[in-house]
Amino acid sequence: MKKLLIFLVLFGCTLVDAGAASLGLQFNDYSAQGELSLGVARDDYGASAFNLRYLYNDDEETQLGSVGFDFMGTPGNVPGLDLGVGAHVIGGEANAEDLEYVNLGVGVKLSYGPPSLGGFALAGRLVYAPKIFSWRDSERLVETGVRLSYALTPKIRALVDYQNVQVDFDERGERTIDDAFRVGFQAHF
Repeated sequence: MKKLLIFLVLFGCTLVDAGAASLGLQFNDYSAQGELSLGVARDDYGASAFNLRYLYNDDEETQLGSVGFDFMGTPGNVPGLDLGVGAHVIGGEANAEDLEYVNLGVGVKLSYGPPSLGGFALAGRLVYAPKIFSWRDSERLVETGVRLSYALTPKIRALVDYQNVQVDFDERGERTIDDAFRVGFQAHF
């Protein structure tokens, strides 16, 4: 598993389009999540990005990492609206019960932040990994999230993020791996 993850990270880094990256950090009293998004390509029709994420949640005794590709675009003439799809390999441990999960999820994203909102933006995401794309102790995974952000500068956004990750384990049933509000920032470079 570690060799596959290292390969995916190195492969993704070779595709990076310089100047189209962002780094994010969200946290609360008992958990922290770091995100790195590296742009692969951008044109008039949209953009694609390679993403890395790591979450540590002390309250749920969970570690989660993900590697993925997202494809985003702006439909029609709606300024500030972005829609996207992606594929993510999500894996980790639920330490409280010694459970491991590896899932390949397909996700959708929606972001709305028109200039008329004065720097505010609202985003949502849903990732689903069915049984056929689930390994180790897991049978499926569902991740949802909502994010409110405000542009402090053109390259820095303040964030309030809610995330919920649930995994259905083979013999232990459905478990909540992460369910938390976090604050943080996202910086583009």
